[in-house]
Amino acid sequence: MALKRIDNEREILELVAGGCQHAFSVLFHGYLNQAGRVVYAMIGSREQTEEILQDLFVKLWKDREKLPTIKDFNAYFFILLRNHTLNHLKSIVAGRKKQAQYTRFELMRQEQEDEQADKRLEIFDKAIEALPAQQKTVFLLRSQGYKNLEIATRMNLSADSVKKYNQLALKSIHRFIKVRVTVLFTLATLHFLK
Repeated sequence: MALKRIDNEREILELVAGGCQHAFSVLFHGYLNQAGRVVYAMIGSREQTEEILQDLFVKLWKDREKLPTIKDFNAYFFILLRNHTLNHLKSIVAGRKKQAQYTRFELMRQEQEDEQADKRLEIFDKAIEALPAQQKTVFLLRSQGYKNLEIATRMNLSADSVKKYNQLALKSIHRFIKVRVTVLFTLATLHFLK
């Protein structure tokens, strides 16, 4: 698809190459709308079309010294326009792929965290189950919000006994979890090193 050439294109290009901003403005306005239609037809987004055109015209200005050596500026401009648009589309596709990969990674990470949380809860539940009866009862009542005096009355114990049972329960749970987590970590490390 050919773009319509601007009047006095060769002279305009010579002036742009010399740094004439007015000539660049003529070149810019001569190609902007028709280039915009081409890009918009491929992209379908006004904002992205403006971004592509801005990049394209910035590149033209930066490489302005080369302009007089170009035999067919119209064809050159069209190829430049097409390439910028295709590169933009490729970057969008690459960005979407990265986003999809990131989403998959996050879902896998979340599943692993959920599995680890389930394992930790399972270990915690086993730690509670492994407690002697008095310690287990005191610990469970404390976890439900009961105070030492309330537990003491309920279990027909002294408040000091309740306090002692709770301390022993916490130490036992801590030891139980520490051992199990160390074992799980060691197994995971061995699995990783295979």
